[in-house]
Amino acid sequence: MKRTKSPRAPTLEDVARSAGLSPMTVSRALNSPQLVRPKTVEKVMQAVRVTGYIPNALAGGLASRRSKLIAVVVPQINNNMFVDTIQSLSDELARRGYHILLCVAGYTEQTEAELVATLLSRRPMAWCLPGSITR
Repeated sequence: MKRTKSPRAPTLEDVARSAGLSPMTVSRALNSPQLVRPKTVEKVMQAVRVTGYIPNALAGGLASRRSKLIAVVVPQINNNMFVDTIQSLSDELARRGYHILLCVAGYTEQTEAELVATLLSRRPMAWCLPGSITR
């Protein structure tokens, strides 16, 4: 069976080519628009729309050493206490430009340990472990 190439996602270089700018200028316009002339930012945003570019948050987090992800591990989500906690966290963090990476451990120590190990690879900026298992 022959594999067909899946269409690749547009890159920062594609946006730069479309805008007629250098990749560095495009990066600056996206990450620090206050350092770039407004007309250049406008040109970059137009190229982003045309190409369908979606910034790679993982790469950006590696470069800046800030992932904007907050890891939340709860034992269950069918308990109103945890639902309220998650909603409040999500609302407040979103206002500050952060996102929740939510996992459900199910009250098992092994599952919680596996989730924490997996989440560590995502390099969250902070952790919230309401109702986590303690010894």
